[in-house]
Amino acid sequence: MKINFVIFLITVFLMANTYYDGRFTEYLTKGKKYYKIATFGFVGLSIYLFINKHPGESKNLIKHATELIKYMPVDSNTSDMLTPLFDFTNAREKINQMGQSNITPQTRRMMNSGGGRGGVKRCVSETKKKYVAAQQSWKCNMCNEQLSHTFQVDHKIDLQFGGDNSVSNLAALCNNCHADKTAANNL
Repeated sequence: MKINFVIFLITVFLMANTYYDGRFTEYLTKGKKYYKIATFGFVGLSIYLFINKHPGESKNLIKHATELIKYMPVDSNTSDMLTPLFDFTNAREKINQMGQSNITPQTRRMMNSGGGRGGVKRCVSETKKKYVAAQQSWKCNMCNEQLSHTFQVDHKIDLQFGGDNSVSNLAALCNNCHADKTAANNL
């Protein structure tokens, strides 16, 4: 019953807005700057409260935020401002030296899947493919060109020679390099 009322209110609002030639939406867009300020304040406060409540997960949050900012479309001024704040190359090395303790169980399961005697299928999940490509900064492992959406994942040690589907045995290649490597192996 409640959802019906919400739909009714939205419909009435849109009808009235159309009747009055968009005056209501124009009124709402006048406060765009204040909506932006409120959004930034809410996000900042949420992050602050999350870090205080879950200090162990804050490292993961910062790591994922750093990875996200790398791939976000931002202008050069914003990029120049954020680069010094999120330059965690030394911190990432320290985290990696700490071992696998900060890796979530899902990530650990994905990284270790496909190994052992049972991993002889030539089937690699899309998640694992994207993970391998992201670890290579979305660049081809052979020619260092930017990977397209049709990139291939290749086994460093072929399955027929004892390789497996673990992340450490996979490399993301562009279609041309993958075709060249496959042709060279088959000759």
